[in-house]
Amino acid sequence: MNGYTAFLKKELTENMKNYRFLILFAIFLIFGLTSPFLAKFMPEILSAVAADMQMGSAPVALDAWEQFYKNISGVGFSAFIILFGSCMSGEYSKGTLVLLVTKGLPRSAVIFAKYTVAALLMTVCYWAGFLATYCYTAYLWPGAMLSHVFTAAFYLWLIGFLYLSILLLGCVIFKQTFTSILFTGGIVAIISLLGIVEPLAKFNPFLLTSKNVDLISDAASVSEFFIPAILSVVIAGAGLWSAIILFDRKQL
Repeated sequence: MNGYTAFLKKELTENMKNYRFLILFAIFLIFGLTSPFLAKFMPEILSAVAADMQMGSAPVALDAWEQFYKNISGVGFSAFIILFGSCMSGEYSKGTLVLLVTKGLPRSAVIFAKYTVAALLMTVCYWAGFLATYCYTAYLWPGAMLSHVFTAAFYLWLIGFLYLSILLLGCVIFKQTFTSILFTGGIVAIISLLGIVEPLAKFNPFLLTSKNVDLISDAASVSEFFIPAILSVVIAGAGLWSAIILFDRKQL
């Protein structure tokens, strides 16, 4: 536990010094603020630019959340993967892990500490972006009533842990940042493609990223998310466990 705590402090300090946290926080906060703004005013901006463009129906609060989930599930989590894709490659190149492990640091503490810090920073950034969207949407559409807003956000947040587990597994298997990110993208693509198979589609973990707006608009029920959420947690746990086992056997 002492080794884990010491390495945890080292990871927190490092992620503050290299601006990884600040960059990710800025990305999520910007998406949190711009999603309601674009949903509310983009039709007016487009009509002003193109005078002959016909306006559709008036924007509603649901449009802001649709924009938020599209931005976060796409660019937001992609930025998270890219920023943390070098979490192990830097250690390999500097040789710091060899020194720490020979001094008695448990290898499992390295993986747990890196996962904990990345998960913590992702959580702070994600919910900061969510709260920005929530407050700004309430300001632009006062009195708008939507269902399961926090529940839908919770399910998307779970996917962040799945991404992180896959990424950390890739970082253990491969020493290059690009290869680790490519590995993560490949595994995510495979899981997503399994969702095309109809018997498996309703159980696919990435349903948590595609039906959030349906849940808010009551087009989907909360029960539809239970099994995908459980599978997401199970796969994330399996990925983390695999990373610990492989790293314990890896030659540094």
